[in-house]
Amino acid sequence: MEKEYLKKVSKIKDQTYIKGGVDTVGILFNTDIEINNIKGLNGILDRYTTITGKNEIVIVIKPSQSINGGIELTDFKETLEFIEEIKIQLGLSNGMLKRIDFAVDLKEEFESNKKLFRLLLECLNFKRNSGGMYETKKPILENRNTGNFKIMSKRNQTTIYNSSDKNRISETRYENRILDIQTAEEIKKRMLYELKKHIKELEKLEDLVPVVESYYINYLLNEYNKGIKNNFRTFTEFIAWADYEGLILTENILKELMKNIDIKIRFKIFCNKFRLLRPNTLRFTNKTEIKKTLIKLKKALKNLIKTT
Repeated sequence: MEKEYLKKVSKIKDQTYIKGGVDTVGILFNTDIEINNIKGLNGILDRYTTITGKNEIVIVIKPSQSINGGIELTDFKETLEFIEEIKIQLGLSNGMLKRIDFAVDLKEEFESNKKLFRLLLECLNFKRNSGGMYETKKPILENRNTGNFKIMSKRNQTTIYNSSDKNRISETRYENRILDIQTAEEIKKRMLYELKKHIKELEKLEDLVPVVESYYINYLLNEYNKGIKNNFRTFTEFIAWADYEGLILTENILKELMKNIDIKIRFKIFCNKFRLLRPNTLRFTNKTEIKKTLIKLKKALKNLIKTT
């Protein structure tokens, strides 16, 4: 099975590729089974499996690991069938959903789309925090060791990361992890509920771009006023630092910074001169790109619903 998927990789790598699927599920079982009894079983992540109470264990399952070597996400039907196989193999019954990771594999290269992915997650982060906690936080930073952007709350973790170095078809993966699910509802029904809830969460997210831009403008103005005396000799040096950190997400952010700091040079002339000395810099994203990416994400996740 894995060899068939490996052939598929070379065929699809240079084509348009997008797929939504299930990455990981965590199922709570009432059983006295020990973690040592499930170590080494294909498709079970024993390092994340935990004993949560007397005769209670949350077994974390990654169906694709067994079905296709982790190359491609599994759909609902494949995931549910694999859960049943695990239950039979371990002599378990019933079970309650405690965690579900939905993901979308994208053809877009991570490195050249960092600002797009950062802005998308900033919009989602603002929506989840209703503006409150968001205003007191720092911008999302890239983890340069792992090549990802992540936002976290008690119940949700959403990550966009570089998957080009992994044994996968995609260049980039968008992953939304839902944790601490509290329900005795049937597994399939709850999976569908959580998926539809996340799709709804992505609706009209692009409308929050101006709000995020405003936050970044204020944040960078504050950093400029703090750092100009000690860390940066000129506005250009400050922008070089900010762009390296990926903080100049859009044209509007830079235009407003120039306006507020009273930089007299015209925007296009400044950008052209800046890029002459620093090639491949000041690459902007915008609301339109966010909207197009959201359409792809929602389409892939809606297609996943059809696989039940």
